[in-house]
Amino acid sequence: MSLFNESEFREIIRDEVRMAIRELGKKPATAGEFVSVADAAQIASVATQTIRVWVREGRLTGYHAGRVLRVRRAELEDFLAAGPSPSSTTQMSPEELADRDFRQRQAAGRERRSNTHGRLPGGAP
Repeated sequence: MSLFNESEFREIIRDEVRMAIRELGKKPATAGEFVSVADAAQIASVATQTIRVWVREGRLTGYHAGRVLRVRRAELEDFLAAGPSPSSTTQMSPEELADRDFRQRQAAGRERRSNTHGRLPGGAP
């Protein structure tokens, strides 16, 4: 009489080996690598939106790979090591915040217009 079912034992071993192989394929991000917003949020133990806010406020530098936002792991670790700092928005009056947002929108609009190179949609000059 056997103490265990051999086929169940083999299935458990197969599952464990598959998981171990998957883990070997994952390499941890090094300090110079870029990480996704989701990975950065996991590293910092915050929500993904918090990472996006930090980038928007300029507290953390964001890099775009196409439409995907990334952050440099080393910069994130330095930012986290520096500890909590007062947000730049808490030191600004509502008027200053509105002025800053207005100027950012103006700059974004100028950038979008300059990217069209004076052409109308559809490529017509």
